[in-house]
Amino acid sequence: MSKKRSIRLGLITFTVSLIITTMIAIVFLSNTSRIRRERATFIAESIANRIQTEIQNREYITRILEIEVRSSNGELTQDAFSKIGEALFDDHIDIVDITLAPNGVVNYIYPLNGGVSERINLFEDSQNGAYVDNSKNTGVGIIMSPVNLSDGNYGIIIRRPIYLGDTKSINDFWGFASVTINLSDFLSEVNMKGIAEENYEYKLIGTDVITGKEHIIMEYSGRELLSPVNAVISTVGGGYWTLSIAPMGNWMELYEIAGVLIIVVTISILLAMLVAAYSSLKANAKELEVMSYRDALTNLYNPRSYQEHMDEISKKKLPYGLIYIDLNDFKQVNDTYGHETGDALLNIVAKRLKNSIKEKDRAFRIGGDEFAVVIHGTHDKKFFEGVIARMRENVAREVIIGDNKLKASISAGYARCPEDGTTFEDVVKKADDAMYYNKRLLKSKRLTGQDNGRVTARDFR
Repeated sequence: MSKKRSIRLGLITFTVSLIITTMIAIVFLSNTSRIRRERATFIAESIANRIQTEIQNREYITRILEIEVRSSNGELTQDAFSKIGEALFDDHIDIVDITLAPNGVVNYIYPLNGGVSERINLFEDSQNGAYVDNSKNTGVGIIMSPVNLSDGNYGIIIRRPIYLGDTKSINDFWGFASVTINLSDFLSEVNMKGIAEENYEYKLIGTDVITGKEHIIMEYSGRELLSPVNAVISTVGGGYWTLSIAPMGNWMELYEIAGVLIIVVTISILLAMLVAAYSSLKANAKELEVMSYRDALTNLYNPRSYQEHMDEISKKKLPYGLIYIDLNDFKQVNDTYGHETGDALLNIVAKRLKNSIKEKDRAFRIGGDEFAVVIHGTHDKKFFEGVIARMRENVAREVIIGDNKLKASISAGYARCPEDGTTFEDVVKKADDAMYYNKRLLKSKRLTGQDNGRVTARDFR
C-alpha cells in the first residue's frame, strides 16, 4: 500500500510541479521575448530618430533656398545660386543635386555636371507631376522616395513650394526648391546597416500623402516580417515613414522553447522522484517502526509494545484490567501436525481474541502461545468474566487448516488495577496466578472426567 501511495504522491507532485514550472517557463519565455522586443524597439527608434533628423537637415536646405529666392524677390542669379549650392552641397555626401524650378521648370541646378541639356517641367514629368501639382495647390512640401535617378540609382527628392507673397496662393506661387539625395548613401549616413549587423531584418515603408498607399523604400528581408516592432518617422509635409524590424529568426527560437520545456519536465520528474522516494522512505520507516511493535506471526502487539504500554499507563496511574491467556495443549498440535499448522492456529486464535475485545483495548502476544489483553478503564468482575467467556466461545469454534479440523481452548485469568494491586508487578502476578489456577482446574476436571470440552491431540483432528 505504501508503494502505491508513494507512486500516487509522485504523480500528484509531478502534475503540480509541471503546472507550476510550466507557468514559470511561460513567464520566463514571455519576459525574454519582451526584453528582446524592447531592445529591438530601442534600436528601431534610435535609427528612426536619426532618419527623421537627417531628413529635417536636408529639408532645411530647401528652406535656405526659399529664403534666398524671397530675399531676391524671385530674381536670384545663376552665380548667386551656384555659390549657395556650393556652400550647401559639401555638407552632405549623399546629396546628388540642388535645384530651383521657377514655375515648375528646372532652371537652376548644382552641380551642373557638364550642363543641363534641357529644361525639365516638373508638372509634365510622369514621376513628379501629380505631387508637385498637389504641393503647389496646398503649399505643403513633399518627399518622394524611392525615385529613379539618372545614374540608375534610387533616390529621395524633397521639394518645397516657394511663394513670393505673404499668402500661399496660386497667384503668389514662384516655383520649387528641391534637394535630390542618393538613397543608398543616405541610409549609410544614418547607419541603416547597423540593424542588419544586430541580426535584424527591416523594412522602411513610406505612405503616399496623396493616395495613402504604402510603398517599400528599402528592405533587408526576403519574407514578411514576423511580429515586427515599428517606429514612425515624420518626414515632410505631414508625411511619414515606418521602420519595421524583426529578428532574422524568431523572437524565441524553437530550440530555446524546447530547451526550457525539457528543463521544466526534468525538474518535474526529479521533484516527483524525490517526493516519491521521500514518501517511500518515510512509509518504510513508519512501517518498520510499526513492525517493531507488532508480532510478525499474529500482527498483535509484541512484548516490547506490551512493556512500553504498561509502563505508560502505570506512570499515568490509569485504571485498567489485565487478562493473561494461554492456549491449552498447544505443544501437542506442533508435535502432531507440525509447526506450520501450529503457526496457523496461533494466527487464527490471535484474530479471535482481538475480535473479542473493544477497539480501544489492546491484545498482545507475549510468548509462544501466551497472550495478554489490557482492558482500559474501571470495570467490575462480572465484566471481565463476560469478556473471558466471549474469548473462550470465539476460540472454541472449529478451525480448519488444510485437511485438519482443529478445536482449541484457552486458560485465562485476570486482575484489576487498582482493585487487585496498585503496581504493575502486583497486577501481573495476580493475573498470572489466576490463569494458572484456571489451567490447573481445567486439568483437574479432565482427569476426573468432568470436562466435556477436554482438549487433547485427538480433539485437534
